[in-house]
Formats: sequence, structure tokens, C-alpha cells
Amino acid sequence: MTTGEQLRSYPFEPFHGDLPDELLKMVRTEPVSRVELPGGRPAWLVVGYDEVCTVLADPRFTRHGDPYPTGGGDGGCPVRELSMNGPAHTSLRRLAARAFTARRVEAYRPRVQQITDDLLDEMVAGGSPADLIAGLVAPLPVRVICEVLGVPLADRDRFAEWTAAILAIAGQDSPEAVRAVAELRAYLAGRLAAKRERPGDDLFSAWLAAQADDELSDEEIVGLAVGVLIGGREINSTSAGLRALFLHPDQLDRLRADPGLLPSAVDEILRWTSVSPMFLPQTAVGDVELAGHLIRAGDTVMAVPWAANRHPDVFPDPGAFDIGRAQNPHLAFGHGPHFCLGAALGRLQIEVAIGTLLRRFPGLRPAVPLEELPWRQERVNCGIAEFPVAW
Repeated sequence: MTTGEQLRSYPFEPFHGDLPDELLKMVRTEPVSRVELPGGRPAWLVVGYDEVCTVLADPRFTRHGDPYPTGGGDGGCPVRELSMNGPAHTSLRRLAARAFTARRVEAYRPRVQQITDDLLDEMVAGGSPADLIAGLVAPLPVRVICEVLGVPLADRDRFAEWTAAILAIAGQDSPEAVRAVAELRAYLAGRLAAKRERPGDDLFSAWLAAQADDELSDEEIVGLAVGVLIGGREINSTSAGLRALFLHPDQLDRLRADPGLLPSAVDEILRWTSVSPMFLPQTAVGDVELAGHLIRAGDTVMAVPWAANRHPDVFPDPGAFDIGRAQNPHLAFGHGPHFCLGAALGRLQIEVAIGTLLRRFPGLRPAVPLEELPWRQERVNCGIAEFPVAW
């Protein structure tokens, strides 16, 4: 940053599912700009669609260790697998990809449906109205990922506590997050040892079977499991999607009338909502020209896919929420070498959860005005804290 350079502050506050007007304007007119992060550190803010794709996929940008850059200290992400690069990351992705093929994920559908039905039965037993977050949205991904990893369902509450501690603290290497990661790693190391003795039909067993081919250590497999667990716990898209549907009753009626639109509705939910106001920062490893700006080696770059998802050249009428949108190359799951491996499983859970809610509860409606829904801030995400619904 040159002396006297005035930079706009980057808005790290939760977007509450809606992008700020200033950011939407920048998508059209200023795809790359200089901003000041909390703590005073300068960075490049990248919001143009093509430019975001470049930053996420180009090897001249590498992931930074800190997923919520406050500008202070030398801390980093306690879940280091979330910010890996290079050969180690490639090996882990290759191993993980074996477990997230389209066929294998689709095979989980009956179990995801059963878990969803069981949770809704429990919610109904408590009577209307009920909190949809506590009743379905929060416990569903934890139970599903426990199934996928082959860990006892009895331990799901411990998993929920660990992941909540890791994701909830907005800062660098908070003691709570570091302790939660250490306890989670120790637990998963024990599960890995148990699966070596008695393999089953789960990810740990599949990874152990492929371990020799990929020359990965037990520690790396445990780290991969941590990353899968943290990524699989994301709960905000389902609740933000329901909010979007309630905000657009014409689209809600359209989906009720034609459940076959669920797959495209899920993609539109992922595009239109913005449950993360940022993305993991990148660092330029060499000088790069991007949208007419020279980004120098060592510069921090913040690419924001949720902003790029509103680019008018890629998404006609980008502000419209259209569950039948035909072309929808959104970046909600990232792009390039860090594209979310669990994207198919995430889509499946959103589809089953929303589809089942609309089928079982034709009169489902918010029990409070949507503008009164409380929001919470996690390490990199924002989400609805409570979502009272009636039926």
C-alpha cells in the first residue's frame, strides 16, 4: 500500500443472506479493487466472475492459512487441511474423491431420507410451532456425516460440539477451536485404529484400503476426516434456502406444484443466498495482472464467489430468484483444485430436507416475520440462528 492510499473497508459483517448494494455494484463496475481488512492489512478484493475463477484455480495464487483474516498475529486455521496446497492436497483430494462419486453419494439417499423423516417425526411430536434449525437443519448433517465416516451415532453430540467450537470462533487459532480440533483428531485416530481391525462400508475403511496406493500416513487420513467432517457440517444453505423460498412465494408455489424442480431449485438457492461473506484468502506467489491491476507477489487476495454469483454477464437478471434457472454455473462450492469434494452430498441433503418439508407440511410457514429471524456469525459463515415455523 502506498503512503496515503485510502482504502475502503471490506465488510466482514454478516450479510444476512443478502449482498450489500455496494458489493453488487462492484461486481458490475469494479471486479478487482484494493480494500483494508480488519486490523489495517491491505488486500485485493475480487468479485468479478472470471476473476474469481482465476484466483481460485490459478497456481499463481496459493491458499493462506487464516480463514478469517483479522490482521493480527501469525495464527492460522486450526484445521490445516482446509488451507492445504500442492502435492499433499492433490493426494488427499484423490483419496477423498473415491468416496464422493455420484453413484456412492446417491446410494446415501435412502439413509438421508430416513434420518430426515426421523428428525421431523421428533419435531412434530413437540408440536407447532417449532425451531427448524434445532429440529432438522442442525442435526441432519451431523447424523449424515457420522454415517458416512462410520462413527457411532451415539457420538453425534460430541461431534456437533467440536465442529461448532471450530466454526463459531471468529479469530485466529482461538484456544477453543484449537482444543476442539485436538480432541477431534484424537477421537478420529481411535476410530481409524478400530476400522483397521474391523473394516466396514464407510469412508475410513475405504481410505485405509487405498492408503498404500496413495502413500498417505494415518495422520493425513485423520486430517482428511476432519476436513470432511467440518465441511459436511455446513447447515446454513438449507435454512437460507427456505428463507429465500418464503421471500418469493411465487417460487415456493411453483416448487410445491412441481417437485421435479428441486435439483435446479437447490442450485438457485446456492447461487442466490450468501451464507459466507468471504472465502479463504489467497496469496499471490508471483506478480499477476488481473482486470488491469498488477497484483504483486505476497499480496493477499480475497475472492468472493457469492458476489461473482450475481454477475449479470453470467446470470441473466442475477437479482431474480428463479428456481427453474437453466444455466447456473454458480461458485458456491468453489472452483478449480479446491472445489468442494462433498458438493454432491451437500446438494443431496438440501434437496431431501426441503423436498420433505414441503411434501409433509403443505401449510409450512414462518412463525415470525422473516426480518425478525436472528442471525449468528461463525468463523467464515453467517447463518440463521433460529427459524420458528408453523404448519
